[in-house]
Amino acid sequence: MSPIIARAAMRSAAAAATTSSRMVTRRNFSIIQNLRSFARSLESHPFERLPVSSQSAAADWGRQLKRTGRQAVIYFPAMVCMLGWPYAASLVASPKE
Repeated sequence: MSPIIARAAMRSAAAAATTSSRMVTRRNFSIIQNLRSFARSLESHPFERLPVSSQSAAADWGRQLKRTGRQAVIYFPAMVCMLGWPYAASLVASPKE
């Protein structure tokens, strides 16, 4: 027997054994379990108990307001430019009577 045929036979036998062992250990399909694992994969951190050894940080509302104000300074003029240019172009291009 050639080594190529022997190797192919060994691989097919190993694949058949793996497939049959997968079928034996196969679990039931559960939509709820799949949805739960999907939802957990979307979390930015693993779900766990909060530590009792340290206190949670207090909210820094001043920092939040400053950050929101800095973003608003850029956001609103940018939105006026993006959404208002057709109106400005129509004013410039329209004939004045």
